[in-house]
Amino acid sequence: MSPSFANVARFILFIGAAVTSVRATLCENPSVRREWRELSDHERAEWIAAVNCLSTQPHDPNLAATQPENISLIPPVNPDSSYYDDLVYLHMDLNPVVHFTGLFLPWHRYFVKHFENSLRDKCGYTGVTPYWDWTLDSFDTEHSAMFDDNEVCGLGGWGDPDDDIQITTGGFKDAVRVYPSPHRIRRSYNLQPLENIPNPFPNDPLAPPVDPTVLINGSFTQANYDFLSNGFLGDFRGFQAYLEGPQGTHGGPHLIMGGDMTGFCPDGTGAPDCYAGPKWTPNDPMFYLHHAMIDRLWAQWQLVAPQNALSFAGGSVQARETYEIYQTYPNGGPPFLHFGSVLPSDGLWEDVTVFDVMNTRSEILCYTYE
Repeated sequence: MSPSFANVARFILFIGAAVTSVRATLCENPSVRREWRELSDHERAEWIAAVNCLSTQPHDPNLAATQPENISLIPPVNPDSSYYDDLVYLHMDLNPVVHFTGLFLPWHRYFVKHFENSLRDKCGYTGVTPYWDWTLDSFDTEHSAMFDDNEVCGLGGWGDPDDDIQITTGGFKDAVRVYPSPHRIRRSYNLQPLENIPNPFPNDPLAPPVDPTVLINGSFTQANYDFLSNGFLGDFRGFQAYLEGPQGTHGGPHLIMGGDMTGFCPDGTGAPDCYAGPKWTPNDPMFYLHHAMIDRLWAQWQLVAPQNALSFAGGSVQARETYEIYQTYPNGGPPFLHFGSVLPSDGLWEDVTVFDVMNTRSEILCYTYE
């Protein structure tokens, strides 16, 4: 098939899919997401106030865990928690479904959008969703201007090592999260986090060894961003595997921040059977700025070439029993997903499909990036 004919064929497939989904129509006035440091102090303060407001909104009784307890390894829903905590719980429960499967990018894209919708609907937020361009901070994340101590418009700094690394500055210093047990937001800068991260394939002779001396900031440099955004033409599976894989660009900002963003359990006895991992990472609002940047990277990759725009592939089940299996199915094994696959919500949003979120300009999303 010639390149020109292939592009025509893809366009025909796109039109055919579009007529099956009214929500695929492009919106006319998309919002423009901006980097956090491009916002004024007033705009930053508005976003922080809205996020804090979400912590005062009541629990949604529609929230219901859908994963088996022996798989999710999380505590039961706390009905006395806030709506912010509901969103954390959603991510906790669906952890084995939305990581290392084909849902990773489309689900997190809509999760960030739903967070934005919640800020607007429940707290009257009128601003844009910010993102954190971590490429600007890859060479000195510890001293980044992102971690501003201002109690009105700052995101706060690193946690107190003498108080379970809980933050004491910034607009979220008093925020309490209930999962996995009540605590304030926790952060701890660590340039070599692999020292504390278990090898996912500890007894597999085929798996490459994990080097605990690796400096994790190398995963989110501008060069790595450019490699991802301009590579893997038409190869969604390869793009996601490099992005989400061991020492990948997605994990780097999570791991360098430690604490909640890494999914380390709080100190104390109030967290029975707390299993560390990515489950509670949305406890820190930095999660949403980080994943907006991940989404920006995906959106840019989609625009690089026609074959990227609707490239999608992946399974619905994590396939990490051995390194060989993982190499075969880096973003999930069968049953395989498709455009009509529904993004799970545990009752917090109405059905949204993969196809609905394949374009940030779709009616259901309606945004672009600076």
